Amino acid sequence: MKKAYKIAAAYLVFGLIAGLFTHEATYWANFTGETVLSLVHTHAFVLGTAVFVLLPLFMKNFHIENQKSFGKFKWTYNIGLIMTLGFMTARGVTQLFSLPISSFMDHMIGGLAGIGHIILTIGLAFLFHAFIKSAENN
Repeated sequence: MKKAYKIAAAYLVFGLIAGLFTHEATYWANFTGETVLSLVHTHAFVLGTAVFVLLPLFMKNFHIENQKSFGKFKWTYNIGLIMTLGFMTARGVTQLFSLPISSFMDHMIGGLAGIGHIILTIGLAFLFHAFIKSAENN
């Protein structure tokens, strides 16, 4: 449970830094439009902090950490979320500063952020599998 809270704290710090960076960078760049960068803050809080703050409740009540799929969840979910946040940040920075990138790089950033979302979804499937298995055992 302590590890889940540490992971939640890491996503909280990242989310706060992402929000501060977004605010300050858009202010200093005199940018008034919308970028993907503004979504990184929310993704880090909801998909990172909120999930890992609530997870110990399920660990305590349903002992989901005893399921094999729970270990798979932790790895795939974190890899997917870090990948998603990283490439969303890259996309947002290119939008914010109007960086000239090739069409290939543009599609690669979008594609890798999408793959991050897919890995994140697979991680959630592992989590729900752990929920179902632990409910069967209780």
